Amino acid sequence: MKQWQAVVFPLSLTSLMYAGSFVFKSLLLVDSWKEHMHQGEGFFFDFVKAILQNFLAGLSSTASNVLAWRNYVVAPLTEELVFRACMIPLLLCGGFEIYVVILLCPILFSLAHLNHWMEIYGRQNYSLLKAFMVVGLQLGYTVIFGSYASFLFIRTGHLVAPIVAHIFCNFMGLPMLFVRRTGMVSLAFIAGAVAFICLLCPITQPHLYNDGTDDCECWHGYCS
Repeated sequence: MKQWQAVVFPLSLTSLMYAGSFVFKSLLLVDSWKEHMHQGEGFFFDFVKAILQNFLAGLSSTASNVLAWRNYVVAPLTEELVFRACMIPLLLCGGFEIYVVILLCPILFSLAHLNHWMEIYGRQNYSLLKAFMVVGLQLGYTVIFGSYASFLFIRTGHLVAPIVAHIFCNFMGLPMLFVRRTGMVSLAFIAGAVAFICLLCPITQPHLYNDGTDDCECWHGYCS
């Protein structure tokens, strides 16, 4: 079993879908630097120091936030353990085809997030229709991510692969598709999405993560 590949490769692959988000954050950083220089508040090193201080302050705040621990640690670990490590082997052993498992597990995975409807409707005082629309979008996103996470687990044979992807997606949120003031974000998103599709199968080849695949298309051998 190759551990570092199961962390680096899936994380790099997943980050391609956030190319637009990275470009947007970079543009915000450049605008902040220009404003900083325009106001004559110091040199570039002072700006970098301020950015690092804000980053460390945010990191400290996140570490003491219970919801952050739930979203970035507890939820990814428990959900991937249940819906990937436990459910997928049972379904494969039960005779389900791999493509059926990749589609079925995410549906069950998304239904486990219906509790967010009460949170949105009750605590945030959304209307019933708006709460359903928000939750519907979340369920659609979790189905897509669940399919991807199931694909990662089946292809790599490592639970850490979908866990790393899960934590990263929870941290980043929805990918940035476009921004009105510039088309760079949309171009970056499209380029990242194309690269993601092109690299999805090559970068998840089982032999990259496991030594004894015996020329099987997947690490577990059920495909034979």
